Amino acid sequence: MSGCPSIDRLHRLEAGELPDQEAEMLLVHLPTCAQCTQALERVRREDLDARIVRSALADSTITPSDAAGSAATHEERKPHVWDIPDYERVGFCGEGAFGTVWVVRDRVGVHRALKTIDLERLRSANARCRESAALEVYCQHVQRHPNLIEVFHVGMQGHLLYYTMELADDDISRRPVRDTIPKNYRPLTLQRVVEHGPIGVDTAVEVLLRLLRGLSRLHALGLAHRDVKPANVILVERQPKLADIGMITTDTTGPSQVGTPGYMPPDGRMDLTADTYAMGRVLHELLMGGESGDFPELPSRVLQATDVWDARGISAVLARAGAASAADRFQNANQMLEALEACRRLPFESLFADLGQIETAAAEQPRSPYVPIAVAAVNALPWVLLLILAMVVVAKVL
Repeated sequence: MSGCPSIDRLHRLEAGELPDQEAEMLLVHLPTCAQCTQALERVRREDLDARIVRSALADSTITPSDAAGSAATHEERKPHVWDIPDYERVGFCGEGAFGTVWVVRDRVGVHRALKTIDLERLRSANARCRESAALEVYCQHVQRHPNLIEVFHVGMQGHLLYYTMELADDDISRRPVRDTIPKNYRPLTLQRVVEHGPIGVDTAVEVLLRLLRGLSRLHALGLAHRDVKPANVILVERQPKLADIGMITTDTTGPSQVGTPGYMPPDGRMDLTADTYAMGRVLHELLMGGESGDFPELPSRVLQATDVWDARGISAVLARAGAASAADRFQNANQMLEALEACRRLPFESLFADLGQIETAAAEQPRSPYVPIAVAAVNALPWVLLLILAMVVVAKVL
C-alpha cells in the first residue's frame, strides 16, 4: 500500500467496512505515520459517537439516551459503578475484551439483557469498533423475526455504548425468565444444550430449520453474520434465536480472520457461504452431541432413529455445507433451507405406504362362495335377454 489513506478510507476503517486484508494493511501503516495517526484520532472523536447516535435515531423503535456524557474516568469504568439511566442492574451474564452483558430491569419491570461496549478501551487498544457498525446495520435494516434476537434500545452514556436485547431463558431451570430472575441465572444457549449430549434427529433438524429461516432474513439483506455457532444461539421462550450481532457486515468479499476458529471454512472466505458452513457444523454437533471432529461426515447410525428425514439427504446437505471451496457450498441460507426441507419424508412416503396397505388388505380379504355365482349370473344376463327376444320374433313369424 503506497501513500497515506484518505479521510473517507479512515472513516470506513473505523466503521469496519473495509475488507479485512486492506484494513490490516492500514493498521500496519498507521503506527509508522504520525500524520495518519492524528487523522484517525480526529475521525474517531468526530465520527464514532455521532454514527452510533445516528443509528439509534434512525430506527423508530430505538431511542438513544443523552450522548453528551463527560469524559470517563478510571472510577467510572469499574464494574461496581452503574450510571446507565432507566435500567436497574440485576445480575451479570458475561464479559469480553471490550464489552459486558448484564441482566437489567427497565422502568416498567421488564427484564432485558443489556450489553455495554467501552469505547475508550477500544481506542486505547487501537481497535476498530466493529460492533457499532454491525449494530447500526442490524437496527436499521433487520425487522423482527422469530429466530433473530430483537434489539430494543440503543444509547450512549459517557464512554459506553449500550443496547438492550431479549433475555435468554434460564440455563438451570430451562424455563423462560419473567417476573423474577433466578439465583445464579445463566443464559440458556444451544451450546449448553449440546453439552448434555446428542438430541433427537427430528428436534435437531427442526432447530436448524428455524435458525436457517432467521439467517435467510440476514442474507436476503446482503448481511453476513460471520459468527454462527451454538454458543451464539440463545433460547427465548424456548425458541432458538441467532444472537451476538457484533460481527455482522455487508462486506462479504475476500478472506478474513474475523470469526471463531472451528466454525470458519477452510478457505477463509467469511461471506454468506461461511455462514452456511457454520450452520452445517451446528447441525453436525447437535446430532453428534458436540463431537464435530469428523465434520461433515455423519455415521449412518445417527439417522436411523428417524422416519421423518431421509438419511442420505441429510448427509448430502452436510457434505455440501462443509465443502472446502466456497463455490461448492450453499451460496446462501435459503439454498440450504430448501435443501434441508427437501429431505423430509413425510407426508408423501407415508401416503404411498397407506395406499399399499389398502391394496394389500383388499387382496387378502376373504371372498364369499356366492360371489362367483352372482358374477356368472350378471355376465349371462345379456345372452338370456337376447334368446328371449329371438323366441318372440320366431313365434310371431309362425
